[in-house]
Amino acid sequence: MITNRRLISLMFSFWIAAGFVSAQSPAVPMPARELRGSWIATVHNINWPSEPGLPATRQKEQLQRLIQSAHDHGLNCLIFQVRPAGDALYESSLEPWSPYLSGLMSLPPSPRWDPLDFAVKEAHRLGMELHAWFNPFRALAGDKHAPSANHIRRQHPEWTVKYGRDWWMDPGIPEVRQRALEVMLDVTRRYDVDGIHMDDYFYPYPLPGADKKPIPFDDTRSYAKYASSALGGLAPSLPEWRRQNVDALVRATYTGIKEIKRTVKFGISPFGLWRPNFPEGTGGGLDPYEEMGADSRKWLQQGWVDYLTPQLYWTIDRPKLGFTTYYEWWLNENTLGRHIWPGMNSSKVGDDRYAGEILRQISVLRERGLRMTPGHFHWNFAALDKDVGKLGTLTKERAYTIHALPPASPWLSQVALPAPLLEKLAEGKRLRWGFNDPRWENYSRWWVIQALIEGKWRTVEVTFKDQHELDWPSKAAAVAVRAAGHSWEVGEAGLITR
Repeated sequence: MITNRRLISLMFSFWIAAGFVSAQSPAVPMPARELRGSWIATVHNINWPSEPGLPATRQKEQLQRLIQSAHDHGLNCLIFQVRPAGDALYESSLEPWSPYLSGLMSLPPSPRWDPLDFAVKEAHRLGMELHAWFNPFRALAGDKHAPSANHIRRQHPEWTVKYGRDWWMDPGIPEVRQRALEVMLDVTRRYDVDGIHMDDYFYPYPLPGADKKPIPFDDTRSYAKYASSALGGLAPSLPEWRRQNVDALVRATYTGIKEIKRTVKFGISPFGLWRPNFPEGTGGGLDPYEEMGADSRKWLQQGWVDYLTPQLYWTIDRPKLGFTTYYEWWLNENTLGRHIWPGMNSSKVGDDRYAGEILRQISVLRERGLRMTPGHFHWNFAALDKDVGKLGTLTKERAYTIHALPPASPWLSQVALPAPLLEKLAEGKRLRWGFNDPRWENYSRWWVIQALIEGKWRTVEVTFKDQHELDWPSKAAAVAVRAAGHSWEVGEAGLITR
């Protein structure tokens, strides 16, 4: 009996004999790896749309341009904010349409369209990942937009707490955590996203009062009601109980995502340090562990995240409270080998000096690439898109000169993909590829196209799984195509010469 692999081998031999594929093509190096990403924020219309109430056609044009710009700048991943504050920038039966789209909460864009679905398809068309970004507990960001009748603030005002200018959902209430979980799993189930992303707003960042002491977050009622049952009748301290509440959501989210789609990544972008004085001798000030319920080291070491994006918004030249110090600390704490892809404060770019700082931070991550496949996210995309301080120009010309694939996540998937078969079309002007056995299509998600140009192999394109044709790359003497799986495991190369 001829096995599928044997059949592929026979077919490949036939294609060589027929002249479609060259057996003499040079060895093709593996593509470079680096996560290059950015947040696209919708809260307060930071990045998109430019203002609420625009016609849907204009909103689409702006979003499409942003995603195209990200691709052109060399990025391969976007974190797109879809739940800024108990609302939705997508079709949802659980929460109202976001006011950042129409200007009025619950009012859909006109004509009606789905920004998340659109963003996913546009990113995939350009060979980029799209992660859906959720704020788990913020109910209203300021008081500019009134809550609609189907918003949590109106449906369950007893679940919400006013803190500063914002309203928050109380994480200590089980129904609040369940709502956040259901929203994220609903998107996981219905959309072809590559990741689910949670930001750093768990319990709110403490605000100073008139006496300059932190204003307490008023969760006394939920603490009195739920804390004693958390440890079988022995009440934990308030900070410990808050950590338990956040831990419960993080763990349930990771587990729920994997039950639905195992290869969808889950990531969190916490405050840059776990606790003050970790590592020893570094900074004081904010303690996210005690004040925000954020035990980010635990999430990493328990394997409740596939990637962690600590917001390392400090410069390299600060030895005690600096970018490099904390990145190395996170690497040392990464006992399960998950991805550590720091967030960089690219929004502070205002001159060439600070643009140079971002380039140096990218270099720091690459220098430590033997310990961890490098990656980073820019906060936020406006710095690159608007070329603030020439950062967009400098990253394209100096940092992103070579196309890179996102790092693989072997704990999610390790499929050994065969080489696709390649064929020239239109008198050699077009290229077509595909598996001899169509069942392999179920295990692949991306195509990676490499070309031999002027004696060097380079990655010239990454496409989504539904694309099987491309123009022959300019000046290419040979082309190789590989399939990449759902966690970016890369298969064998199919080769064809000019």
